[in-house]
Amino acid sequence: MNDDKKIKWSKNSNNIFERFAAELEDGIETGAKVTTGNQDVRYGIELWRNRLEKKGLKMSYDIAARGLNSDGNNFREWNDEHYINKLYYRTCELKKTVNKDEKKIFSDFDNMDMYQVVTDVKSDVRVDDDIYCCPNCGASVMIKELVEGCPYCNTFFKMDELYPKVSNFYFLRDYSRTEKEIKSEIRKFIYPLMIAGFIGYTVYFLFTIGLPWAILAGAFGGFLSGGIIGYFAWAFSTLGRLFKDAGKAVVLLANVGGTMINFNKWMKRYNNDISYEYFQAKVASLVRVIIFSDDPDDLPFYDGEKINGTFDNIIDMNRGALAVRKINEENGVLQTVVDIYMLDLYENNGKVKKKEDKVQVVLEKKTDVALDLGFSIKKIQCPSCAGSFDATKNKVCPYCNTSYNIGDMDWVVKSIKIVK
Repeated sequence: MNDDKKIKWSKNSNNIFERFAAELEDGIETGAKVTTGNQDVRYGIELWRNRLEKKGLKMSYDIAARGLNSDGNNFREWNDEHYINKLYYRTCELKKTVNKDEKKIFSDFDNMDMYQVVTDVKSDVRVDDDIYCCPNCGASVMIKELVEGCPYCNTFFKMDELYPKVSNFYFLRDYSRTEKEIKSEIRKFIYPLMIAGFIGYTVYFLFTIGLPWAILAGAFGGFLSGGIIGYFAWAFSTLGRLFKDAGKAVVLLANVGGTMINFNKWMKRYNNDISYEYFQAKVASLVRVIIFSDDPDDLPFYDGEKINGTFDNIIDMNRGALAVRKINEENGVLQTVVDIYMLDLYENNGKVKKKEDKVQVVLEKKTDVALDLGFSIKKIQCPSCAGSFDATKNKVCPYCNTSYNIGDMDWVVKSIKIVK
């Protein structure tokens, strides 16, 4: 697609899908805050950006609308007692570029489907711009400002999200083609073969029938043979690519088939508020934060063996299918084992490569801890010294080094590893 004709989504759009896509581009390239993402999504993108900076890299995502569903589609919807979740997707072009020391070291382009889960509350009540007195210093502040900590006393709070927000996002390859795109692809195969055929036939006939007739024969032969051979070359190339990717898809389907049904069935025994979609988005956010964190062993929600730099060279991750392998409950603790199929980019010494990874994650959650699904605000306070800090980013109190157990409130990752 010609760059001048690309349909770029805008941060000023009234559509949250378009705003998030535009903010994601800016967030990766400049570090700007992705305000349309929820807290987990924002934190994961912040760490992603930090990873790139630490490695001296600059990455850009160029996302442009294209194809058969560039205006958006509500692919799926699910609700619980408090929330409405809608999975949207749009066809787009995605170009990734990685630079190091002002030199391009990687570039990748593909037609993709961009998926976003947009979560909203069922109530029409919006509290974002309501004035709230900070429970710590009494300053009058908009609630949406307190999400990042009171701007006056720097006190942090445990708060539910202000909606609507994008709670999950990912890309999958798009195999659909518009009529215009199909013609463009065919021409890329046909034109070079026509030119080669013209030159070959002209030279062949040059010394037998003379220059004028040789040119005429070359033009006719090149047009006919180049057109036929080029078309079949395009067809076989397209079929080969589809069969190759279809084979991978069959393997994935065999691994993830029935996951959602089985998960929801299992969860009804323990907690009706934990839907598969909620869990999927939660796991995706936790994994993103762990992979891009400089000190994953110090994250408050990680309580496993030392990771020892396993993920340090990953500079981009795209989550694919998720398969729940095991769920069991013992002594009031719910444990789940999941496999996530991902396509990652690794950078080492200025070289970037793609790699398909299967990441296995073991998570635990106390069964007697209910999900806090309504809006609430609660000061996060160290039980030892009463200091306030961001408990999503600190395992111990920064003032007195007392451990803060986030497992009393939410999921904890007990193990994460790349498996064969």
